Amino acid sequence: MGSRIHMENLSRRGNNWVYLLSVVSDNLGSSLMTFVLPLIVLDLTGSGIHLSIISSFETLPFLLLGLPFGAIVDRCDVRKVLIRSDAIRFGGYALLAAVLSARSNATMTLIAIYLVTLVIGCTNVFSSVSEMTFISYFVSKSDYSKMNSIVYGIQYTAGLLIPLAGGALYSVVPMGLLALICAACFLLSAGAILLMRVGSSKGAGGLRGPVPAAVRTVIGDTRQGLSYLKTRRVVLYPLVLAALFNVLTGNFQNDSLVIMRKSLSFTSGQVGLVMSVTAMGALAGTFIVNLLNRSFKFETVLIANFLVQMCFRLLFVAFGNIFAVAATLFVVDLCQSVLNIIIITNRQNLVETRYLGRVTSIYKAVLIGVNSLGFIYGGTLSNTFGQRNAVLWSGVEILILTMIGIGAYAHLNKERTTDE
Repeated sequence: MGSRIHMENLSRRGNNWVYLLSVVSDNLGSSLMTFVLPLIVLDLTGSGIHLSIISSFETLPFLLLGLPFGAIVDRCDVRKVLIRSDAIRFGGYALLAAVLSARSNATMTLIAIYLVTLVIGCTNVFSSVSEMTFISYFVSKSDYSKMNSIVYGIQYTAGLLIPLAGGALYSVVPMGLLALICAACFLLSAGAILLMRVGSSKGAGGLRGPVPAAVRTVIGDTRQGLSYLKTRRVVLYPLVLAALFNVLTGNFQNDSLVIMRKSLSFTSGQVGLVMSVTAMGALAGTFIVNLLNRSFKFETVLIANFLVQMCFRLLFVAFGNIFAVAATLFVVDLCQSVLNIIIITNRQNLVETRYLGRVTSIYKAVLIGVNSLGFIYGGTLSNTFGQRNAVLWSGVEILILTMIGIGAYAHLNKERTTDE
């Protein structure tokens, strides 16, 4: 008996390491493309509006497809979903690498970027919902927060290192080769998941049978998830507040890039340095989030996070010095890192496993999907009034949102006290 438990522990640790290898390779590819693609688009078009459109293509599928895809994931083998998602991303970026290597004209290249971004955006819906659901099949519930911190730590470490390398390589390495490197990272990620030793990670029922019956099953599962969420306001409130926050701040990264590249005339190397420093802030957030979770209530951390982000986003537009710009963005990304992790952990702790896929899909659909609205809204403001004025206005909006959040949780806590 003791030997079997020991072997299970070894197997569990082995799965963790292989899964984290997949996370590392996935994030290396994603971080490199996240850094390189906006520079390619900005240099091709000279316009920030194209950045907003492409960013909306990355997130709009979550808003349109997130709910039914989450219900499907609950009934699929999530391990296979992850592998196939990585395979599609490999193919998409390999195709983009071919287009960039062929040195097509700017219009054709931009069309290819739009198409590949949209296909991969749809694929990311499946992948994003599946990866968080997949963790529950080989990580104990008590270790969710720790694993989430590690996963985000890897993401932010990649975000720290890749801009430094990308900023140096962008002007000397062919863009097609950079895209091909991204594609190879997703191929490695798929291989790592394939090597994992996990029992069936398939939800109950599957989706076999006639197509109309399968569609009815998906609609029914989606309705169950929405009904569950409606009855659990402690889960619903963070979703609404975070969604509004994402709409108000969705275009901030594009605005900051245009300000650095166009207004402040930063080189690609300087942009890479700033992005690396901001990723250090995000990484720092993964180290302090568990301390904050232990010391304060979830809603306290949430509201304080909004206030701090508001202050430092406003400070960003007041400076033109590279060190001051990097320092303000460091704090913004630290807070965003904490916000991401506490939202995920709060959901995992409050939602029963059988609903987790559906509720996760709703969260993903809303929180990531509304970014597309944020890109369109923020991009329109920036194009009309300028990037700096758009950021200043978002600060006022965040302050109003903070007041709404304080009122919402005060009302919820009053109801809890009355019920007790």
